[in-house]
Amino acid sequence: MKKLLTLVVAGLLGVGALPQLVHAETMNYTIKAEIPENQIDKAKTYFDLRMTPAQEEVINLTVSNTSNEELKLKVEPNTAVTNQNGVVDYSQKGAKKDSTLKYAFSDLIKGETDITLAPNETKELPYTIKMPAEKFDGIILGGFYVSKVNSEKEEAASKNVQIKNHYSYVVGAKLSETDTVVKPNLKLNDVKPALQNYRTGITANLQNTEATMMSELKVTTSVTKKGSQEVLHKTEKESMSMAPNSNFDFPISWDNQPLKAGKYELTVVANDKDQSWKFTKEFEIKGEESAKLNKEAVEVEKDSTWIYYLIAGLVAALIALLLIIIVAKRKKGGNKDEEEKD
Repeated sequence: MKKLLTLVVAGLLGVGALPQLVHAETMNYTIKAEIPENQIDKAKTYFDLRMTPAQEEVINLTVSNTSNEELKLKVEPNTAVTNQNGVVDYSQKGAKKDSTLKYAFSDLIKGETDITLAPNETKELPYTIKMPAEKFDGIILGGFYVSKVNSEKEEAASKNVQIKNHYSYVVGAKLSETDTVVKPNLKLNDVKPALQNYRTGITANLQNTEATMMSELKVTTSVTKKGSQEVLHKTEKESMSMAPNSNFDFPISWDNQPLKAGKYELTVVANDKDQSWKFTKEFEIKGEESAKLNKEAVEVEKDSTWIYYLIAGLVAALIALLLIIIVAKRKKGGNKDEEEKD
């Protein structure tokens, strides 16, 4: 199986993780943000811009080919989302927009996406930001995801390679208009059975409904049968982050046990800095979907319950047979006594 290794170079922002440029020696190109006058903190190497409603501004990236061969790059301005690991992700082009997302970074940016550089050439790439006409509080978060486009020769050479190394850059961009503090708000949506890395479990869709980041999110979950207090499965994860107005499917392990049809209850306790939330939600695993997922799963513990039912059934049948024999013998003995009397 071919494996893809992606390098995304990231730094830290006060409100959460936001990528910044760091040079990687194994790469044959570099890229950096040209910091404009409306940068909030000019010490940062990513865009952190104070904007105004309807403002139009050109920002620039400088990209350099450090090799002696022609280089083709793909530059994708992507909206920040949250992946299933609870990490802010800038690499997903055309990701489905969250229902609460009003302004997507990718919709506000225009500029060249396919770049060709001659050997040792440096280019300045302009991108135009067009802000919404309506004033807003909070942040719009995204990033320029930059990756190399392999030549036909490189593609052919990598066909039989089991492990492929793919390196990329992300230059982050945070747009804001006011200093108004917007607090995150967490919401629990659907709960459903699923496979995570081909292992049984369920997912709980968590949603940050506000235009601000979560950067210290801790989530603890417990699953019980409906009407029972016994905890069947428990999952805890901390140090997660969530992009503004985004959602992700938080995975809850089933501990390699088969998914059994029935009604369950999920309890979620979440904390982010000084805020906390608690949710309780009923969900159902149906027989058809559990059978399908159990069949596709790996390392599932075999359910030996049927063996006990089989043994119990055989014992019951044996007892019934013995009772029939005993009753039949007694009846036969009674008939014989009556014949002797006659």
